[in-house]
Amino acid sequence: MKKTIQGRVVSALSAAAIALTGMSSLPSAVIEASALSGQNAKGIVSQMRIGWNLGNTLECSNTNLPVTASPKKFATAWGQPEPNANQFEAVKKAGFNTVRIPVTWYEHLQWNDSTKKYHVEDNWMNYVKQTVDYAIDRDMFVILNIHHEDFINVSQFNENTYQTAELKLTSIWSEVAEEFANYDQHLIFEGMNEPRQTGNSAVSEWGNGSGDNGYTWNYVNRLNAAFVNTVRGQGSSANKERLLMLPGYCASNDSTAISNIAIPSNAGNVALSVHAYSPYFFTMATDSYANHTYPGSSGWGADYYSELYNMFNYLGQLQDQKGVPIIIGEFSASDFNNTESRAKWAKDYLSLAKSKGIPCVLWDNNVTAENAGNSKGEAHGYLYRKGCTWYPNSEPVIKAMMEVYGINSETGEYTEIVDPAFDWNNVNIGSDWVELYKNPNGSTIEAWKNFTVSNWKNYVNKDYKFVLVYDSDQAPELVLQDGSYDTWNRVASSDDSDTPYIKEFYYDDLTSAIANSGKTMNDMNSLYISATTSSLTAYGLYAVPVSGTQPDPQPQPQGQTYPTISGIEYNSQYHQIRFNWNAVDNAQNYGIAVYLAGKWRIQTQTIPANTLSYTTPKNLTPNKSYKVAIAAKVNGTWDVANAIKNAVIVTVP
Repeated sequence: MKKTIQGRVVSALSAAAIALTGMSSLPSAVIEASALSGQNAKGIVSQMRIGWNLGNTLECSNTNLPVTASPKKFATAWGQPEPNANQFEAVKKAGFNTVRIPVTWYEHLQWNDSTKKYHVEDNWMNYVKQTVDYAIDRDMFVILNIHHEDFINVSQFNENTYQTAELKLTSIWSEVAEEFANYDQHLIFEGMNEPRQTGNSAVSEWGNGSGDNGYTWNYVNRLNAAFVNTVRGQGSSANKERLLMLPGYCASNDSTAISNIAIPSNAGNVALSVHAYSPYFFTMATDSYANHTYPGSSGWGADYYSELYNMFNYLGQLQDQKGVPIIIGEFSASDFNNTESRAKWAKDYLSLAKSKGIPCVLWDNNVTAENAGNSKGEAHGYLYRKGCTWYPNSEPVIKAMMEVYGINSETGEYTEIVDPAFDWNNVNIGSDWVELYKNPNGSTIEAWKNFTVSNWKNYVNKDYKFVLVYDSDQAPELVLQDGSYDTWNRVASSDDSDTPYIKEFYYDDLTSAIANSGKTMNDMNSLYISATTSSLTAYGLYAVPVSGTQPDPQPQPQGQTYPTISGIEYNSQYHQIRFNWNAVDNAQNYGIAVYLAGKWRIQTQTIPANTLSYTTPKNLTPNKSYKVAIAAKVNGTWDVANAIKNAVIVTVP
């Protein structure tokens, strides 16, 4: 069977809503969006209210992955879970009606020599669309942007960098506009994130764009105009009336930066994009002038409420002057274990925003005070994405936000999901595995650190792969370095499995890493195990024959009374889906249920305990989605609640 299933998601549903005696009726998690059309910019913005950012996910950058790597590997490169429908359901229930989806595109571009334009890799476009649909299906507004683009945020703006930026920006937006040509006004495009210069001494990276007689402002305005013309030029009626967001220099909330945003002629529905982590010395600063108590003032003596009041006062004036609405696409206060102050700040911030008709979109990077490390000012974690509930330090802040809008927020009860601890007993070390390194207790490598491995060179060929046994929140890497120390080549794994504590590196992964180094594999002298943006514990590295013993699939936790799905396959000849799962201890039978016409309907409940797969009937309907639950009968009892909670949705190709 060829594995070509599209759009697989884990859809966890509320166990409290399930009758434990059987597969009872359950409301569908998928809601058809009400069509929205004919609105002007102010009409759209007036309905957006308050939003949430899916941060540190689709905008992962500097991943060192090849353009053909699976979308999942890109989306999880910074240690986040894959986006799924249940996360968006939790966001909707909490009271948010807008979602911003930051997306990095430059790592997914392929040059098309015939069109002289760049093409967005198809699988990545489909993955972005799937994520957008999670929100659209819930009748939410979606802001889709481009983020972390290395062709926009260059050291210094000049005409050469502009030509490159315009070509890539218009290539991306022409394909995005085509892909979403028929999506209604719930979908909003944001042309750029924070366009800026990173190394120009005359123009501060995080300033207001002044310092070069207007060249910087004009540069950003030209890119904004190219974006608008590209989307409007696609031709669909939806893209003619779509709301487009235009940032100023670095999306600054400075009045001078915003004043210098030029609205393109005949632009149609546009809004200005602003980011405002204000007041900075409360929300993010970690220096001696910071004060994380609200109400209060900074070490410079500036009163926090006055700063907010003045900011929203001039933002309101700028809306009137420009004749277009403003959207604050990012705002947040980092978690300094000051929950009460953050809740008070949130009420003031959003009350002032509401009075000016400015919707605000909360930045959420899923980083908490406990795991922020040295980046305490970046602890903007609100939604606990594994459990789809809200962190204890953030739930009161979310409640305070929703009170401003009179929303009854449903946040659920926070329950931490703890992965099983590393255990050598769960790693199947084959007799043909060649040990290159092993520490039974593990060696800790700090972020961006590494250590060398010996005796590896004889195994760099297509007959072997390297298998790393490790523990980390983020993907590990190997590094190849030549004997002259000229190149440092980061090796990303193409292994897309979810096998815990195991990552495989194939020969093609190694050769891809050095492809642009000007060196050959014979030039490589050192191999390192490397951590990326978080620490890593290395237990072992092995050279393993490709045709030899494979690592264990994900083990079923002892005592678990419901199956864990280990694989989904599609047979393109017979149009069937096969589900595979891991054995449940003491299971008597397995059962399959499908959610159809508003009810869970049992397909079978007599699958023998020694059978760990189920194949659907033939000729499933193309492009149709199916929600499937797999249950186990243990000691005479069916664990229906967990079966439905861990249901999956699959879409037939």
